[in-house]
Amino acid sequence: MRRLIVLPLLLLVACATPQNNYDPLEAINRPVFAVNKAIDDTVLRPVATGYTRFVPPPLRKGVDNFFENIDDLFAIPAALLQGKATPASKSFGRILVNSTVGVGGLIDWASDLPIEKQENDFGQTLGVWGVPSGPFLMVPFYGPLTLRDSADPLVRLAWGPIDYIDDLSGQIAYYSVFIINARSQLLPLDAMLKEQADPYAFIRDSYLQRRWFKIHDGNPPHPLPMGDEEDELEIKPAARQSTAVNPQPMRSDNDAPEHDNKPAIAASTPTEATP
Repeated sequence: MRRLIVLPLLLLVACATPQNNYDPLEAINRPVFAVNKAIDDTVLRPVATGYTRFVPPPLRKGVDNFFENIDDLFAIPAALLQGKATPASKSFGRILVNSTVGVGGLIDWASDLPIEKQENDFGQTLGVWGVPSGPFLMVPFYGPLTLRDSADPLVRLAWGPIDYIDDLSGQIAYYSVFIINARSQLLPLDAMLKEQADPYAFIRDSYLQRRWFKIHDGNPPHPLPMGDEEDELEIKPAARQSTAVNPQPMRSDNDAPEHDNKPAIAASTPTEATP
């Protein structure tokens, strides 16, 4: 789920690179990150902390299940567009079970069957199609994205549940709960982020590596080169050797980092590996 929060899903502990090939807009992104962090420190984190402290766990779980059920709905077309029939059918099964027996998605019975949750989004779809990731972006009031990955939140905004809520107060309530729930999921990562010498670089590199990993379904052909040209030259021979031994299907190697649609920016972005 593309969460409308300051901090990204840091699923990988990345070593931040001083200079990142996919971040030509760093001079703009860093000030935006500073503003986002200030908002998070003064508003989002305190509210999310109070939410986890005072709202009973079963109720919080139901709220999270509700939004995850919506996430499963968008995963179906994203998977189909990637030619993934099995993941699409599993997401459909989850929707069918949780939207009925699970009382509108509040109870996740599908995971107990078990019907595993599938991670597919429209940014990933474009990456599989070979669309370059474009530059890394730190979006105001949102967080990390790449130009390619922006397709997913835009699709959700255009055809999401908010489309069926006419009342402005209802729309505000929906997004408020969505943001607070999303931010509460990331509270355990705050301590790790505080330990980083450069939180911005850590978030950026973690995001790009995660997208690269995701676009290749957890089996990327080689590590994502994000630093100096010398580092990239070390990776290219290994990548060619790996391809010779175990050929990979054409996905988005000429594209920017996967899970965050890696930027394919002219000369500053390597063309052999785009997240």
